[in-house]
Amino acid sequence: MATKRTRMSASERREQLIAVARGLFAERGFDATSVEEVAARAQVSKPVVYEHFGGKEGLYAVVVDREITTISAAISSAIADPAADAADAAAAPQADRHAPGGSDASGSASRIAERAALALLTYIEDSPD
Repeated sequence: MATKRTRMSASERREQLIAVARGLFAERGFDATSVEEVAARAQVSKPVVYEHFGGKEGLYAVVVDREITTISAAISSAIADPAADAADAAAAPQADRHAPGGSDASGSASRIAERAALALLTYIEDSPD
């Protein structure tokens, strides 16, 4: 006896297509990924992909936009982290003694850049695709 499949809502289907495409774009790149492949992995017909995104370019734009939003949020959060600010403030007198000219501004900018870079590296580690 066949198992009855539950139909996804439009928003669930859209999220599924984005997740499938994200993995394929990461694995194969934009040029080597096709709408046919996305549809096959999502177990839908090609028209479903076109209906949601208009084509591969539209789907790619959504994937890239989401990744940029995620990365930007992680970096912004790392830069604005009050706990890191307190740690930076505690380390600043020691670091500023060794900085040329003892400038707190350059030390602060350096610490912000380090936190942003760490946030980006954490994102890369946590995102298997």
